[in-house]
Amino acid sequence: MRSRPGALALGIAMLALAAPAPAAAVQCSSPASAYASGGPAGAGFPNDPLFSKQWGLQQIHAPAAWARGARGNGVVIAIVDSGADLTHPDLKGKLLPGTDLTTAHRDSGGNMVPAGGRCPGAQDEEGHGTHVAGIAAASTGNGIGVAGTAPGARILPVRVLDEEGSATAQTVDAGIRWAADHGARVINLSLGDTPLVDEADGSATDTEKAVAYAWSKGAVIVAAAGNETFAACDYPAAAKNAVCVGATDSNGAPAAYSNFPNDADGTVGVRAPGGSGAGMLLCDAGGDIWSTIWPASPDDCGTKGYTTEAGTSMSAPFVSGVAAILAGRGLTNAQILQCLKTTSRNPIIGTVGGYDPAYGSGIVDADAATARCKASTTANFGGNGNVGGSGAHVKVHVAKTSRKQLEKKGKLTVTVSSDRPVTFKLAGVVRSKGKSTTGARRTVDLEKKGKRKVVLTLSSKARKRYAASKSAKVVVTYHAGSAHGSVSPGH
Repeated sequence: MRSRPGALALGIAMLALAAPAPAAAVQCSSPASAYASGGPAGAGFPNDPLFSKQWGLQQIHAPAAWARGARGNGVVIAIVDSGADLTHPDLKGKLLPGTDLTTAHRDSGGNMVPAGGRCPGAQDEEGHGTHVAGIAAASTGNGIGVAGTAPGARILPVRVLDEEGSATAQTVDAGIRWAADHGARVINLSLGDTPLVDEADGSATDTEKAVAYAWSKGAVIVAAAGNETFAACDYPAAAKNAVCVGATDSNGAPAAYSNFPNDADGTVGVRAPGGSGAGMLLCDAGGDIWSTIWPASPDDCGTKGYTTEAGTSMSAPFVSGVAAILAGRGLTNAQILQCLKTTSRNPIIGTVGGYDPAYGSGIVDADAATARCKASTTANFGGNGNVGGSGAHVKVHVAKTSRKQLEKKGKLTVTVSSDRPVTFKLAGVVRSKGKSTTGARRTVDLEKKGKRKVVLTLSSKARKRYAASKSAKVVVTYHAGSAHGSVSPGH
């Protein structure tokens, strides 16, 4: 994430005290010689030369989804960012006419920049949006550069970040609404600010409204979690019905810089490839994410028109690409959120669709999502995991208990209910110091609508682990049809 809504106004106030520096010329378009091919074309599909370095596509199993014909054909992904390089050979065939919503401001040299920037259209003047756009949907199988997550999708560039990667929250909100009004089925937001800042100045409320508007128009809103190593999502990722995306490294582990994909609203949090961050010091770092770049960007440091970057900004467009692939198969936005939640995988504890604070619902999996989710059978996401298979509404309650009782007897009294027949799979889990220990399992069959009370008894091993750390937590996880979640005692 590169933007900090609100920083622009502070920069202008500070720079007003200094004499303006000469304005630098802006390269609004680049000649063909400004772009490299990335190497010789490969064999088969995709034949993009840099595909072999795109470990992120392998981590989310994108090639397996492509092999079954799931490529997001015709789906529009809005990249609400710094624009896109309109002449980039790996993007220009995918770009739709976008817009530039940036406002008049002074740059860091004190020079006045007009509304709409110095270049016509949604031309990128920074580079960030071009990199994000390539991850989501670069031209694929064209024998140059990189492959995109959703090879058949179109890109709608919505420029809200200025030449220095800044914007006000109001401009970002306007970009979200513009994208929703211009046919975007998926809206990617690789930008943001911390919840404390946005809640303090009231902008969080307006962002919630903008995201809710886009959701009401049928869009999937995907946003970067943030790069501050916080335990929760930044805004707009923290908004209700936005998918919050944290980053992984090439080994599938949570990236050290990434915020955790935890959303207080109970909507979907996942992880996706973001890189190790080595590219902050090294050009074209193999552990980071390869994609397209504006040649005039200072980040283009070797392979002309292509480079590596790292951050949750890079993670979000992988998820946007998967969302576009699912939209291309006829799923609604509510079904896509449910599909992402139930098919993402946790490589540490080996679960699919289960919740974990570090991973959220897990690393997105394009193969599993396209194999398991169909428009005719996938339930609608209902928030907090309370939508079950075939539309069943389920609830799970765990009775309040004491730490002493849990350490000694380990008994958890659980009440499950549903408005129709469903099977619950329950597990009592102890979470301590980033590790989870399953201490009890039970299957409960409701043969008709109603509720049932059962008792889970934690194993001796789980009770010992709980007793060993005062920060340890006990939760009951559940799966019921398509629904899943976790509940603490007293909730």
